[in-house]
Amino acid sequence: MDDEFNEGVRKRMIRQAPQVAARAKLVKFQNFIPSHWFSSAASECMQMFIHGHFYGCISVAQAYVEALGKYLSGVHEIRTSSKPTIVWERLSKAEIVSADVASGAKSLFLDRNDFHHLNKNIEQDVGKLEQRALYCLNVINEIEGEVFSFSLSEGRVSVNNPQYWPPDENDSEFIQIFVRNIQI
Repeated sequence: MDDEFNEGVRKRMIRQAPQVAARAKLVKFQNFIPSHWFSSAASECMQMFIHGHFYGCISVAQAYVEALGKYLSGVHEIRTSSKPTIVWERLSKAEIVSADVASGAKSLFLDRNDFHHLNKNIEQDVGKLEQRALYCLNVINEIEGEVFSFSLSEGRVSVNNPQYWPPDENDSEFIQIFVRNIQI
């Protein structure tokens, strides 16, 4: 039984490998983000997209961008809201993020309720879901590129907004970094 199951899994993986590899090539992402409670979930969006789990990618992307908006609001003591679009608008007005980043973030919530509540009218066309999921990842990349920007020099990471990066627990001269890569 185990051999038959393992062989079925192996065949399915071989059959899906070209699509997985093609999607992996489409993903743009930042290798380093701050190590916070949302870092793993943000990174799982990429893996879900690569492996064709578009509903999950879209839903987690929306949840991550909502959490990130609340996080930034907390850091900057900006009044939050139960509506993520208002949060991102406030962040833009306070010049915490650019208008383009806020616009991208807000665009993720146009169909939020359909995905979070699995409403009857949720998109079901796989091609459209794949496009939407990739769009969500591109928006995340734009947000992270602006908010969590950094540079590398002589093997050292220099962050542009250190207030977003938690200090190392043992040495405040260092920061906690979540390292990402694509896993196929």
